[in-house]
Amino acid sequence: MRVDDAGLHFPGDHAGSGDVSFDGHVAWSYTATPRPGRDEQVVAWPKRMKRWLNGESAVRVVEGDEELFSGPVTFGTGTGRVRFVDKAGIPVMIDKWGLLQRPFSGRDSSVVEQMVDTTDRILEVMESECGVLGWIAFGTLLGAAREGKVIGHDSDIDLAYLSEKQTPAEMAIELYEVGRALRRHGMTVLNKSGSFITVVWTSPDGGMASIDVYTCFYVGDLLHETATVRQQVPRAAILPLTELEFEGRMLPAPADPDAMLAVSYGPGWRVPDPSFKHEPGPETVQRFDGWFSSLMRQRRDWEQHVGDLAKDPTHGASDFAGWVADRLPEDARVVELGSGAGDDALALAERGWAVVGLDYSRQSLRRPQRLARRARLPASFSHLNLYDLRDVLTRAALIARDRRPHTLYARELLETLEPDGLENFWRFASMTMRGGGAAFLEGQALSRRDAAEWRATHGGGKRLPLDPRLVEGEAVRAGGVVVHRDGFLDAAAAVAGGAPARWRMVVEWPAIAGTSGEDSQQ
Repeated sequence: MRVDDAGLHFPGDHAGSGDVSFDGHVAWSYTATPRPGRDEQVVAWPKRMKRWLNGESAVRVVEGDEELFSGPVTFGTGTGRVRFVDKAGIPVMIDKWGLLQRPFSGRDSSVVEQMVDTTDRILEVMESECGVLGWIAFGTLLGAAREGKVIGHDSDIDLAYLSEKQTPAEMAIELYEVGRALRRHGMTVLNKSGSFITVVWTSPDGGMASIDVYTCFYVGDLLHETATVRQQVPRAAILPLTELEFEGRMLPAPADPDAMLAVSYGPGWRVPDPSFKHEPGPETVQRFDGWFSSLMRQRRDWEQHVGDLAKDPTHGASDFAGWVADRLPEDARVVELGSGAGDDALALAERGWAVVGLDYSRQSLRRPQRLARRARLPASFSHLNLYDLRDVLTRAALIARDRRPHTLYARELLETLEPDGLENFWRFASMTMRGGGAAFLEGQALSRRDAAEWRATHGGGKRLPLDPRLVEGEAVRAGGVVVHRDGFLDAAAAVAGGAPARWRMVVEWPAIAGTSGEDSQQ
């Protein structure tokens, strides 16, 4: 076999799973699937791995006890050494989902100790305040059952609990209650779906740490665990809970760990396989998606994209920000949706307007917040998830409490949203504009081919072909009046297969009687 910038090159009939190490650090576990009739198959590097592959490295590819490749490889420009470490110096790897992780094998023992302490706190809050009994699950249960400790290539702790609610809606409400209880105890909780939350914090070594909490439930005699398991499992395999040793502590575990691990990892769960990946069928995935949706669609892609923009010294405020600034009233209060790296929001704040920047990406907040604080600019930044109706309604209601006119600002946002995200955007607009105001919108119209090429070149999540004439119709249905439109014909042609084109639109909302600042004071 051979190794190069494209990936791992195997004979076409090769099948197997193995590890790839760079200068002795295992950074990825792969699976090769035979390609009948081909002389060669290429297992490509995961997308998130490519940015690290620049320089020279001693590469080793191993399957079990067999070494398939060992030797020096030059990647990209060949400058320096390939180093899989984050900005805090913590070793990282690409996991079986193609996501960047910080494996336990490269972290300080204090990180694991803190995570176990936090696990105890979470379990106690779940039981005492929410009446649900949690247990260690998935990779954490696997490590406890094998060796009584974390698995070296794992990177978080998994917990689960059995819900006795009768409908997915009731289960989602129950999990929201769990999340609220954990927040009351000072924890940061991310809602990732109606059946999945994550507690996150910064560890002593400077890296992020996380604990996942999953809802499990029965439909008839079928146990459902997250979106990967839908199998017949007797309740006696779960309850009453027992205990297993994990990192020197006794933590709650299912009554029959062997049975629970077998449904997740197969009967051979005792034999380590770092490349193992859950491959649930559509009968499981589609049910969970319909019941609980997903509140993190493409979020990691956008977080990576925003992070890259923040590091790019050539990236700055857009021309659109200047165009809008020349048209804003003196007392404008600007709410930017999809603020990204924050450059446009900061530029508007420098011109004297109060700005709130809202974005899907969690990493988008730190840099602009730091810059605004340092320059004493009237700008603040926070999260908004347009795929989470609760988040949309809550944030819009908080902004709408100030009944004076608002200005909404969105650039290259609408073409990234799926239909439910677009619907929530206009719901947000109609709520926040009850006191009157205007929305300044700019988009880039692309054909499906150009959208795919743009994503491959620039990164980020999906870009969808969006005709601004459809946007205009949605604006009117949301109660707005379109007072300016530019580039619509070229944009429509772009969506149909022409050259990419930019469009702009300004939408105004009249104040609803009884909601303006003056009316509210009378």
